[in-house]
Order: sequence, then C-alpha cells, then structure tokens
Amino acid sequence: MSDDSHHDIPPHIHLCEKSKNGQWLYDKQLSSTYYDGLSDINQQGTSFVGRTALVTGCGRGSIGAEIVRSLLMGGAKVLATTSSYSRQTTLFFEGMYRKYGSRGSELMVVPFNQGSVQDIDSLVAFVFGQLGWDLDYVFPFAAVSDIGSTVDNLGSHSELALRVMLTNVLRLLGRIKLAKAKYKSVGRPALVVLPLSPNHGNFGGDGLYGESKIALETVFNRWTSEMWRGYISIAGAVIGWTRGTGLMSANNLVAESIENAGVRTFSPREMAFNICGLLNPRVACVAHQQPVWADFSGGLNQLTQLNAIVDSERSRIKTKCGVLQRIVEGITYEYTTQYRGLFTNSAAQNDIKLLAKLQNHFPATKRYEDLQNLHYLQGMVNLDKVVVVTGYGEVGPHGNANTRWEFEAFGELSTEGCIELAWIMGLIKHHNGLLPSTGQHYIGWVDSKSNEPVLDADIKERYHEYILAHTGIRLIEPELVNGYDPNKKMVLREVSIEHDMEPFEASAEEAAAFKQSNGDKVDIWENGDSGSWSVRFLKGALIRVPAAVSADRLVAGLLPTGWNAERFGIPDDVVKQVDPVTLFAL
Repeated sequence: MSDDSHHDIPPHIHLCEKSKNGQWLYDKQLSSTYYDGLSDINQQGTSFVGRTALVTGCGRGSIGAEIVRSLLMGGAKVLATTSSYSRQTTLFFEGMYRKYGSRGSELMVVPFNQGSVQDIDSLVAFVFGQLGWDLDYVFPFAAVSDIGSTVDNLGSHSELALRVMLTNVLRLLGRIKLAKAKYKSVGRPALVVLPLSPNHGNFGGDGLYGESKIALETVFNRWTSEMWRGYISIAGAVIGWTRGTGLMSANNLVAESIENAGVRTFSPREMAFNICGLLNPRVACVAHQQPVWADFSGGLNQLTQLNAIVDSERSRIKTKCGVLQRIVEGITYEYTTQYRGLFTNSAAQNDIKLLAKLQNHFPATKRYEDLQNLHYLQGMVNLDKVVVVTGYGEVGPHGNANTRWEFEAFGELSTEGCIELAWIMGLIKHHNGLLPSTGQHYIGWVDSKSNEPVLDADIKERYHEYILAHTGIRLIEPELVNGYDPNKKMVLREVSIEHDMEPFEASAEEAAAFKQSNGDKVDIWENGDSGSWSVRFLKGALIRVPAAVSADRLVAGLLPTGWNAERFGIPDDVVKQVDPVTLFAL
C-alpha cells in the first residue's frame, strides 16, 4: 500500500486499512477488490448455496430485511429473528420467501429479544443444537430507537438500547464462538457484519446510540487480543444515512438537504447491496485474515455542522408548513363565508360512509376468434351426450371460494369479505322495510340479534374478531358437531360387578344378547304372558360404563359457526330430511 493512497479523496463507499497510528484510512487496493466483487454481483449474481446466516433486526422496511431478501435469492438458509412475533410478521416473511426464495434456500423466523441474555443462549443453542446449523454469516442488526434522550434525561430506555446494540451483541458473538468450539467447527469462521455508524453524537438527542457504536469498534482489537481467528471474522460496516428505516424515519424530510451538502444517502436496498458486497469471496477471504473496515457513510462522517444543517432544515420546513397552513385557512374562511350553503352541503356529504362493493369476479369469456388454436378439438365428442359442468360452488371452513381466497391471498378479510361471512354466519341480515326502533323505512344490513342498523363500513370493525375466531381450522366447537367435546370424549369402560344387581326389564332379543355375552353370570326369565323378560346381572358379570376422557385432537376444519342451509334458500323441510353432505352439495 502506498502512502499516497491515504491522501486521495475517498469515494462514497470504500474499504479502509488500519494505519500504524491506529486510524482506519482509505485503501485503494482493498477498495478495488471490493468494487470488483460488487461488479460480479451486479452482472452475474452470487450464490449462497450451502451457507447459513443469522439476521437480527430485520423488520419491515429495514436494511436487515433487504439482506434477508438477498440471501434467499442466493440460495442461503436464513434464520431471521423478530421481537414482534405475530401473524402479520409471519405473513411478511412468508411473502418474502414466496417472492424471493430460490432453490435450496430456507427461511426460519423465530421470536427473539436481543435485550435478553436468556434469549441469546436459547437462540445459539437452537441454531447449533436443534437445527444442527453452523453459521457462516451473522448480522446483529437489532436496534432500539431512543429519540429525545439527552445527557440530562437518560433513563432505563437508554440503558436498554445500549444493552441491545452493544452489550448483547458482544454476548451473542461470545456464545457463537463457544458453540463453534463445542461442536468442533474450527476453520469455518462466521463472518460477522457489525453495524457501525458515523453518528458519534453528531445528531444529539438519540440517547446512547453514538456510545454503543463507538464501543463496537473495540471488537476490531478484541479479534486479535482474544484469539477469535478460526471462529469469528469481523467486517465493520459504517452505515451512512439510510432513508426509510425505523431509526431514520424521523429524518426523512431533511434527507434532501443532506444530499445538497454533498452527502450520499441510500435506500435500504442500496445499503443492503453494499453490505452484501462484503460477503463476496474476495472480500470474505481478507476478513478471515484480518478485520475489514467498510466505510458506507456516503461522506456523512466528513460533514461538519451536521446538527446545524438538520436543525436549519427542520426550522425551514416548519416555517413553510405554518405559512401554507395559514394560507389554506384564509382561503377556506373566504370561500366558506361566500358560499356558506355549498360548503354546508359538502360537509354533510363528507359524513356519508361508502357502501361495500359486493361482486362476483367471473372469468372473462373469450371470443370465438380467440379460440382458433382449439378448433382441432371440434367434432371429437358428441356434445349432446356429454355432461358439461358450467358452474361450481364451495362450502368450507372459510365460507365460500371468495372468502377463502381472501384469507389465502391476503391473510385478512376485506370489508366485502366480512359482510359476506357475517351473513353466512347469521350475524347480520338484510332488511327492507320499517325499523321497529325508529319507524322509518330502512334498506340495508341489520344485526340479527338486536335488529339495529349496521353500516357497511362498520361491519368489519364490529364482527371481524368474532369471524376470525369462528372460521377456518380452529378448536372444536361442540355445538357444531352434535355435542362432541374432545375434552370429554365418551368411551366405554369394561367393569366387573362385585355383587348381584337388581333385575330390570328388557325385550326377548336384548335378554338373549345379555345371556350370550355373559353366560352363567346373567339370569334371564320371561315375565308371564306380557312378552317382556327380566334380566339380572350376577357377581362377576362384565358391563360397559361410559367414561369421559380427554382426546389429543382438539382442532378441526369446521364450517363457520352459524352456517345454515336455509339461509341459502333451501326449504326447512328439506333441511330436516337430508344429511349435511347433501345440503353442502345443494
């Protein structure tokens, strides 16, 4: 490395090498290697087949989420953690895997709190023990926003943020090193990408964020002094201004002024691309020999008076918004004064809630000319003797085909879907006539129990939770299956009686059956000319007594609670005479 390379103006993204005095300075040779790797990824793509990665802090809109996406596209096995494990979160990751997962890729999502030592121990034990994985890449990107905390009001939240972004990052690396030693995985080091920052208190009002990032830089020295080689390799990424992430969302408005000052800002996807360049074999080989410092700050660390620029831009935006607000208020006052009646009617119209648009999406029919490629089938069969099915219906745990599709495609019901299922379940009914409560004519939906009107826009809010709880695959509801309760499943237990029982009457056939099953343990005799028989069980006879036990099958795909064939127009006498399967078919 020549000394002149240190004095060149560094590009917005580059790699650095540690100088003799301990400073990390721009290095042309390392940067050129990194740029070649980026070029390879851009032109030919890259493969992570056979590689495993752990990514924390990968929520929606984050850099971590974009890294997960890139790893899946390359065929890696990824363990993503989330601190808000919910249906929405799992659907987000499921959608990501459906769209970006490639051959050989795997995505596993687990709940994880990076502020918990117990969770760190459990996570590492799960990865190396239960899954049997050996980590190749680690991205400890979990972070806690601490906006508004200054030196005079630091509290427990600031301490939690420091624990998440510093203390437990080091703990996580230590547990991974111990696990690799335990499972004898020396020689296959995990490349850890540390999220560093040029913000060392420059913004102010962000708690201990700057302190945590500065302290992470000690890892570069620990790698040598604590002998991590062979277990863990380090690549530090100084992440610059990244628009749209959770930590920077409050600063999106001033991003343009920062770029006007000569700083390059990045989108989460652009920053993830920069970081994935560190995984290229050319750079990874360097990281296995010595820690790599990647400066992706975009020149933010060279910007002086950053806080002054941000404050000035915020003040300008606030002043402009105030002026525009006063202008709008003035124009509104002028027009409302001049056209008072028009604005009164307009305000009344704005209070009107929109109606739902219930519709069936039938497939569009093609013209005869568009079916020319099928003309060779003409005359193949005699249509006068062939049954042609031109329609279909569906009855299932999610109601019908329309509502099931909403669950499968979107993971939630639309307003129209809620209305349809609420009607199927008997929660609402359509009314066209006088309302008993007001005496006024009303056309629309009413609650089935109270007969009170329910607006289309209010149906989802009112019934959505009940619908979700009583549709689909769920815990068995005894009232839907003729009283069957899996917690009280009836079985017959065979018991031997210990004394003679009192006689009871039975038919001749029943008495003969009792005698045949128990032999001399049962006495039977005819009761004169009445035609009835008496039966007495003697000591030692075996009888079967019903007993309730708990079953281990507690869920089933039941029809929506309240489903009734009469609601679909099938007469009551038909409903009572035929079996349920026939009703479904009808």
